[in-house]
Amino acid sequence: MALTACTGPVPAPDGPFALEAFFAGASRSEGEVRTALVLTERITASFAGASTENGLELDEIFHFPQGDRLQRWSLRAGAGGTYAGTVRTAGDDGELRAPANVTGYKTADGAVLDYDGYAPGGSDRLLHFRHWMTTQGDGTVLNRVRISKFGLPIAGARVVFSKVPPTG
Repeated sequence: MALTACTGPVPAPDGPFALEAFFAGASRSEGEVRTALVLTERITASFAGASTENGLELDEIFHFPQGDRLQRWSLRAGAGGTYAGTVRTAGDDGELRAPANVTGYKTADGAVLDYDGYAPGGSDRLLHFRHWMTTQGDGTVLNRVRISKFGLPIAGARVVFSKVPPTG
């Protein structure tokens, strides 16, 4: 898995994908993160989301061998296919860090989110995250994440989001 280049998808205000619709209810992710092109680690997460009048409230629970870590998203859909909100991430002590501002936009087949925040279960080192989400023909969403510091890529992730069918 190569780290993603600096260019990315262009905004498409009328793109059909909506984060608030896809992540409403239960979903999960599976994938891998590669740090400095050396260490590759499998990652999984589960999600519980609720659509709000203008957006999404989403709890993302990362499952690590040393314990689960929460990432709490609050996103609003704006004019012209934009997104804005915050994300709070639990550090290695399990406590949620201060909210990080998130910005983003719809693309022709997905969405892009950007923020300066913290790695789940990580230290207090502030990092830049760029999520490029692309819908797939099977109903899943591919998420490529570029993690950088001072503009230099230090890690990348490739995960697939999928809906969890309702039970009962």
